[in-house]
Amino acid sequence: MATTTLPRRKKLSGRWMAVGIVMIVVAIAAALLINSNAQRGAATPRPTVPVARGNLVVTVAGSGSVAAEQSLNVAFQTAGTVTEVLVKEGDTVQAGQPLARLDDRNLQFQVTAARSSLESARARLVQAQQGNARPEDITSTQASVASAQANYDKVANGPTAEDLTASQAARVSAQAAYDAAVKSAGTAGSQLTSATATWQKAEASLKQAQANYDRVASNPMIAMMSQSLQLQQATTDYEQAKANYEALQQTSGTDAQSKIASAAAQLAQAKANLAKLAPRSEDVTAAKASLDQAKANLAKLTAPATATDLQIQQAAVTQAEVSLKQAQLSLDNATLTAPFAGIVTQVNVVPGSSASGAGAAFKLINRSVLHVDLKLSENDVAAVQLGQPVKLTIQSLGGWQTDGKVSYIAPAGDNVNGLVTYAVRVSFPDSELRVKVGMTADLSIVTAQRDNVLLVPSTALLPKGIGRVVQIPETDAQGRPAAPREAEVQVGLSDGVQTEIVSGVSEGQPIIALPSNGAPRTLGMGFGG
Repeated sequence: MATTTLPRRKKLSGRWMAVGIVMIVVAIAAALLINSNAQRGAATPRPTVPVARGNLVVTVAGSGSVAAEQSLNVAFQTAGTVTEVLVKEGDTVQAGQPLARLDDRNLQFQVTAARSSLESARARLVQAQQGNARPEDITSTQASVASAQANYDKVANGPTAEDLTASQAARVSAQAAYDAAVKSAGTAGSQLTSATATWQKAEASLKQAQANYDRVASNPMIAMMSQSLQLQQATTDYEQAKANYEALQQTSGTDAQSKIASAAAQLAQAKANLAKLAPRSEDVTAAKASLDQAKANLAKLTAPATATDLQIQQAAVTQAEVSLKQAQLSLDNATLTAPFAGIVTQVNVVPGSSASGAGAAFKLINRSVLHVDLKLSENDVAAVQLGQPVKLTIQSLGGWQTDGKVSYIAPAGDNVNGLVTYAVRVSFPDSELRVKVGMTADLSIVTAQRDNVLLVPSTALLPKGIGRVVQIPETDAQGRPAAPREAEVQVGLSDGVQTEIVSGVSEGQPIIALPSNGAPRTLGMGFGG
């Protein structure tokens, strides 16, 4: 609302009290005189003022607490143990400057693991884009295809003349070896039968010679007798026959049978090899199937990945990138930095203390620009506009003042118990260190200003219809005060004490300072009559 500075009243001394009493008496006498003149119908002179030029300033007053442009409780975004505190209260910091650090060893491990996962995912994506096979796998599969192709060609085309001749010769040779083994085994059998008979005959002769010897064994001349010589000869013949039998038995048994079995196996293999040389439909079919399978394996290894495979691998890379960014963000959050340039006003952590996002580690303010928030009524806020100049004073600083401007006006009001107010912010530069955040400041918002305009006291204006008039003093022919003349005026701004006159009177024109609305004015002084 508009404000006008009124002179302060001072206590009257004894002398001034006497003067005041005299003035009161004079005023009473003047009032009686005026009343007497009014009763006689004579015009009463009234005090006048001239219309003068001057400067008019319209203001809206208010007060509020000084606040910083930015004020923030700074907390860690991740939990951990504080290892370093890099600032102290009162320090000036720049945006991004480290304030404190947490133990980040585990976070570094997480970043390393996430980076490895990303590299692995990228390698799998490249492999999918270029084919899933390794070079050595492709080489091995190509060799399998070549071998299957050669086998199929061999089976499908049949044997060459050289292969057929060689296979037939091998069969004839194997058959001859088998026949010889069988014949050799037959001859050895006849010899074994003869050796068996000889051995049995020698055994019978030995028994007979032994019996003859036993009958004369008691004769002292037994060694010279024929029975002794016959026994020795029979024994020698028996041992010789037995040795011959055992030798023939070993040769004609184990060795002969082994030779026969070996020859039979070689003969069967030769027959099978010769039979294989003749192409069969089932062999051709099997060889073709083996060739087709080898080719399919090679095609699978060398074929590019499908769109779905590529999408899966790309998604894995994206996920790994996100995981790395999250791990890196957690590592970065282990160092708490200043979000803006300012002054540290509180430090709530020390090395070794636990920190988390639940509590503020520091309090930081930016007082490069200060401001005061105040509440204005509907009438006052209607006159306030953005950018309007403001005078600020702080009584506790004794004469300090500065200039600011309106930087914000709330678009909606706050209704508290039926009283509607609007928030207004006044910003001003931080040019005085004595000004502390939280101090109470008085504000005078200049809502309008007119320089070198016609001014009259606001009390000189009378309403008339929808306009305003002033009274101009008049005199009669004898020069005595007469009834005043009214002049319609167009008014402009007003600060409540003075009002701008746009038209209707001219500079220097005297007007009645305290006009009358035309009714008789009686100054009753309360003295009983």
